[in-house]
Amino acid sequence: MSSSKRLILSIDDSRAVHAFLDQCLRDGGDGFEFVHAMGVKEGLGILKERGDFISLILLDWEMPEVTGFDGLPMLLSQSPRTPVVVLTSKNNPEDITVMLERGAKEYMMKPFTPDILFEKIKGVLGE
Repeated sequence: MSSSKRLILSIDDSRAVHAFLDQCLRDGGDGFEFVHAMGVKEGLGILKERGDFISLILLDWEMPEVTGFDGLPMLLSQSPRTPVVVLTSKNNPEDITVMLERGAKEYMMKPFTPDILFEKIKGVLGE
């Protein structure tokens, strides 16, 4: 990883989502790099090893072992200063409110475009 790139931890059980994020980088995500985890437990391991270098976490809500809803407090407990953006197909306003109240900084609906992805990331990072 180049020191000029911001490292983003993507926690999602979908390989297609990880592939899409990597494609977004190739199509104009200069300045960012993704590290991928297939679930919250793997993400917690990556945070333990590389947490000081991770600028932001993208967290899927609906995953089989540990949901994003249950995983969010675990991630924030381990890395309280790392902002979390929740990715989901849930569109109920109450769901959005609950995740923001639990500590998420932003919420992004699937499917999303590369422009929306980087707009949200830059907004959360204050860039």
